Amino acid sequence: MRRSLAGEMLLVGVMGFALSAAGQAVAPASVADAAAAYVPTMTFDVASVRENKSVDVNAGFTMSGQFTPHTTNLRLINWTIENLVGYAYGINLYQVTGLPKWPWPTVFVIEAKGDSEADAKMAALPAEEQRMEQQHMFQTLLAERFKLKTHWETKEGDVYNLVVAKGGPKLGAEGSMPPSADELKIFGARPIPVLRQKGDGRDASFVAYKCSMGNWVEMLTAQFGRPVTDKTGLTAKYDFVLKYKGRWDSDRRADDMDPTPPMDRALQEELGLKVEAAKGPVKVLVIDHVEKPTEN
Repeated sequence: MRRSLAGEMLLVGVMGFALSAAGQAVAPASVADAAAAYVPTMTFDVASVRENKSVDVNAGFTMSGQFTPHTTNLRLINWTIENLVGYAYGINLYQVTGLPKWPWPTVFVIEAKGDSEADAKMAALPAEEQRMEQQHMFQTLLAERFKLKTHWETKEGDVYNLVVAKGGPKLGAEGSMPPSADELKIFGARPIPVLRQKGDGRDASFVAYKCSMGNWVEMLTAQFGRPVTDKTGLTAKYDFVLKYKGRWDSDRRADDMDPTPPMDRALQEELGLKVEAAKGPVKVLVIDHVEKPTEN
């Protein structure tokens, strides 16, 4: 399956949604705390939902789409139920259980939007409250059109602990890595993101400025596909670049001579950190009921 991605995916804060169709910005703790009391209420004014039965799996197909930033407009092309649920709840695939075993490829095309008044309200909200409203709108749509019913559970599961590797951390102090000329040109007067990813995810790099370990473990959670807990004891903010290809040494072919290390080895060699397998609490969204939507 081919997916439509920009050459460089920018992440303000951290990426919480591992599916490559979209990234989710996470606000700093102070903003998140302030938004905790916010109750989203918005819903779509009109929506079109249909299964795309004409995809040719042999020829390949493109999955794309997201909310148009700062609006109520949503357009998703060829998304599976796993993708839809993950995006609606801002979670990774490992956090979802009870998914239906629909034949592959069962993919959907969704176009939905609010009215002009809703767009104006959305644009005036802080980023975290926009995210909450968009998720609420999408969750409500899935409940209405897919008859989706869910509940949350916390179970013991497989996690990773991020720890300091032998030899100590190799992280640059905050302010030790000036932004490049290209970054200053790209972002202009806007703040440079705390974390951003450059490349296609296989031969890529993460660039961090004033990055806390809290930011970093959120990103690693998305990359490794299970919760990552900060056990480093590092409390400052750091500047660094992590260059990597793939996730694990075990994923590399025997004849792959590329010297770029996979992420697990790059963490140790470049940052002086490593992930260790452990058991811990995992918050899981359980699907109690879901069905294919009726055609519009």
